[in-house]
Amino acid sequence: MRRQRTKALPYRTPPLGLAAVAGLLVFLGACRHAPELARLEPRDANVLLITLDTTRADHLSCYHPGKAKTPHLDALATRGVRFAHATAQVPLTLPSHACIMTGAYPPVHGLRDMGGFVLNPSHPTIASLAHAAGFATAAFVGSRAVARQFGLSQGFDTYDDDMGPQTEEGKLPGVFAERRASVVTDRALDWLKQNGQRKFFLWAHYYDPHAPYDPPDPYKRQYAKSPYDGEIAYMDEQVGRLLDGLDQMGLASRTLIIAMADHGESLGEHGEAAHGIFLYDATLHIPLLIAGPDISQGKAIEDQVRSIDIHPTVMEFLHLAPSPEAQGVSLWPLLRQGTRVRSGYSYGETLYPRTYMGWSELRAMRTDGWKYILAPHPELYDLRRDPGELKNLIAQHPVDADQFQKLVWKIAGTQGKAENLTTVPLDEKTRRELESLGYVGGAGSREIQLGSDAADPKDRIPVLELTQRAEAFLDAGDNARAAQTMEQAVRLDPGNPRARIELGAALERAGQFDQAVKAYEDGVKLHMLTETFYARLGKLYLRLHKLDKALDAMTHARENDPTNLDNLRNLGTAELQLGRVDEAERAFKAIVLQDDHFSGAYNGLGLVAIQRGDADAARHDFEKAIELNSAEVEPLLNLGILSDKAGDKTEALRYYQQFLAKASAKDYSALIPKVRAAVQDLKSGR
Repeated sequence: MRRQRTKALPYRTPPLGLAAVAGLLVFLGACRHAPELARLEPRDANVLLITLDTTRADHLSCYHPGKAKTPHLDALATRGVRFAHATAQVPLTLPSHACIMTGAYPPVHGLRDMGGFVLNPSHPTIASLAHAAGFATAAFVGSRAVARQFGLSQGFDTYDDDMGPQTEEGKLPGVFAERRASVVTDRALDWLKQNGQRKFFLWAHYYDPHAPYDPPDPYKRQYAKSPYDGEIAYMDEQVGRLLDGLDQMGLASRTLIIAMADHGESLGEHGEAAHGIFLYDATLHIPLLIAGPDISQGKAIEDQVRSIDIHPTVMEFLHLAPSPEAQGVSLWPLLRQGTRVRSGYSYGETLYPRTYMGWSELRAMRTDGWKYILAPHPELYDLRRDPGELKNLIAQHPVDADQFQKLVWKIAGTQGKAENLTTVPLDEKTRRELESLGYVGGAGSREIQLGSDAADPKDRIPVLELTQRAEAFLDAGDNARAAQTMEQAVRLDPGNPRARIELGAALERAGQFDQAVKAYEDGVKLHMLTETFYARLGKLYLRLHKLDKALDAMTHARENDPTNLDNLRNLGTAELQLGRVDEAERAFKAIVLQDDHFSGAYNGLGLVAIQRGDADAARHDFEKAIELNSAEVEPLLNLGILSDKAGDKTEALRYYQQFLAKASAKDYSALIPKVRAAVQDLKSGR
């Protein structure tokens, strides 16, 4: 019957018939159990993995000469292999990196979204397997989007995720503390100078092209009309510094270098300005360059390959067995002999529309030439004839679409049934440590129901566009227009939690605090992202000096999400102001358990020590806060007061003057005159 069809999908291989699908389903079910390599000694070689966050392939000049100038990545492509059709599994930073590191799809490794999920140590990664085989392992990451608390740090001897004084407090969903590419490169080079004589696996993560786009000069001037490209050009310069350093240390000849993006960026296509909502190629098509030992030079490979193929490829290069969970395949047959490998089917998903917007999650299956998107209104695109994915062919090919749907559900594992997903934001060790502080129970876990009725994100593009417009107003400081725009979005989509978060943020910045309180309180009633609404309510009540309400809201936030360290700091501050010293100490210690580089927690512990009359402990904690973050202001004032009371006028004067030099007039307007008066008293000998 299938042979009688006159119009079939033009796959590179014959069209999928039902028998072919059955065979492929058997393969997909078995491919998780990768065959072990013959027992070999681990290779005396290195791997440098460079991930370029939020970087579109068609914005590198080795892929598209008319976009950002990327001479260093272009040179890497010239000395190695450039993959024309590499594709990511998730258009989100954290779960996409989990796919790269584990070689598995999200339903297997379990890190499904940007919030509430941690990679369990039971899922082997490149780093954990390399570390066990005696390789030195290090990671230098550009954003807290991949902070150690999410589990990617397993197997790394060094995991440098210190963003300095930045926090996520008050930022919009999806905006994380970050650091420039120059800092990542500096620290990676310093590590190489100390460890380059050992065989190693080094991961350098550059976050610069992620929104908001703000490249440094001269790229800011050169790319004034396209700051996104300016970020990419600047990042390329820093990648070049890292590669030059590798070469100057004599390490390049024995180092496999992989440069790839975790996902792309939509830049307005399909109504999406950034990434995470849709599964079109604007956010899934990624650059992938591989160079080093055994790699041909100047070769372009047209076959589709996937993020999950990196893990088994690295493992084969290092003569190590891949994780038994790996669903990707090694690309070495393709790299060495041009032999095709079974990477022609690529599963993709995004839960972000469900978890943050209240819309339906999306899943997809991509081949060399076709893309099927499983949504309330499913889509099918001929990628060769329609690379922009503008003409939905689902009505013309219902049988083939049904076959693609079977492939999607084979990977997703739920066969189209509703799925209750429980978030687990804490690893077991941290959970036990928090329980020892009295933070007990299923803290942070919540249920996400997938597969239930929800709006198709395509049907909510007007809401998405309003949200993106409001964010542009906020970036420009036009808070009133941002609030008006978000009020319109909430009217169109009242069940959208992110819309209410952004409405509340705009109202706060506009000084309309009562209205902001109402926006957050209405958000709590949605029973989605309640931890975020409670945390913002708590901070706002603290600002309004409503301590009891602040304490109640922040306690709810802590119970729902003990990993929100900014909320814990605010909670500790409120507890101190209410004279609840023991409770304040628990909050600050809960921060240190999760991030021992969080300077604000040590300032809080110093204040706890003062309340208990322990000046020595207080001094130690305040000094620790400044050591961790030289931009901290309040520990300077506290050290000044401690020294003043101890009769050490010289030290008191030094700390007071440092405080005055760094304190913001806006944030410390009530304190600055008092500190100035204290300085005058000390200088006059009073």
